[in-house]
Amino acid sequence: MKKPIISVIVPVYNVEKYLAKCLDTILAQTFSNIEIICVNDGSTDNSRKILAQYAQKDSRVKIVDKKNGGLSSARNAGMKVAQGEFYSFIDSDDWIDETMLEKMYKSMVSLNTDITICAVHQYDETNQKIDDTNPYYTLEYFDESFNNKAFSYVETKPFLLDVCVMAWNKLYRKSFIDECQAEFPDGLIFEDGPFFFSIFFKTKRVSIVRDFLYYYRINRKGSIVQKAGKKFLNVIDVVELMYSKIKDIPDYEDVKYTFFRKKVEDFISRFENLNPKYRVAYARKLKKESSLCNEELFPPSMVKGSFGYNYFLFKNLKTGNVLFYDFQKFKLKVMYKTMEILYHEEGVYFLKFKNFITRIKKRPKFYDFYYYDDKIYVRLLTKIKFEVPFKFSELEKFNEND
Repeated sequence: MKKPIISVIVPVYNVEKYLAKCLDTILAQTFSNIEIICVNDGSTDNSRKILAQYAQKDSRVKIVDKKNGGLSSARNAGMKVAQGEFYSFIDSDDWIDETMLEKMYKSMVSLNTDITICAVHQYDETNQKIDDTNPYYTLEYFDESFNNKAFSYVETKPFLLDVCVMAWNKLYRKSFIDECQAEFPDGLIFEDGPFFFSIFFKTKRVSIVRDFLYYYRINRKGSIVQKAGKKFLNVIDVVELMYSKIKDIPDYEDVKYTFFRKKVEDFISRFENLNPKYRVAYARKLKKESSLCNEELFPPSMVKGSFGYNYFLFKNLKTGNVLFYDFQKFKLKVMYKTMEILYHEEGVYFLKFKNFITRIKKRPKFYDFYYYDDKIYVRLLTKIKFEVPFKFSELEKFNEND
């Protein structure tokens, strides 16, 4: 058998329901000079049997068996035995267009790049529909000037933190990966970011293929992300690894604020999706281990615009006091929603009466409204005035630069 040009690395763990579709689409590729390295990461369902059936039918399918160690460990194991000149990582619950490898290979060869990136369909398992609205996956952040050219991270600086870091919508030149000594962080989930930035900052030659060639399955029952268990605490370690890559680039000061804002939002999002029994551990770990909590590195003076809302939550989360965070979150939600009603909903007044908060339609013949000295006033035509001492000054301060 001739040496393969592309090594397709497929980590496999308990995906018997999805595995056949994934493998079928890889075997159907119009670019056929490939090897398919299936790393069985200690599966306990019928995944191993399915792999054996495919390996018997097609000699390009190779099986690597190992003890369960997680996605990073499985990908690293696949890279160690890969024979091809290029790497492709395909997750075993996803699938690909039959032209994916051919189109990406042609782009890499013609432009002599180290990495090429394609657009991604998000397939929602719950409603079985494809969503192409997320610019993170559709490559919409790359304007037309990126078409048919090789570029470096410097040209993506305005949207650096919006470049998709996922391992599976890319083709990589093996010699470049070896030169970078790049590996996925063993034992961690959310592993794609550190791997991507460890190579993205070192190459001057990246290209994109705008075609939607990868199908990413989301909301899959039983996935690590869906479980939102203790491993979600890994996001703190992963952000630290990403920060260790970004802080050393020449353009660090230009992207520092964007990194800070994005990762604060990530921390909040992961925390609020986390299984409640791990929330205290998450908050304590964040306070103890995250560089983003270091106000010498990331001073509050960096906070501006609407990001203030998330920073206010983050500031309370990093105290390690989850109950206080929850109280502040509730308070802020009420304040923010009220401001939204007051300032953005045409034809609506806000009214507080005793312990009840309600919205009423504007009736100019009967009601007047004004806002003064951080207080709300609602006045009837009878000149009866109701003073509502509801303060918005703190939230307005965060939004003053919007």
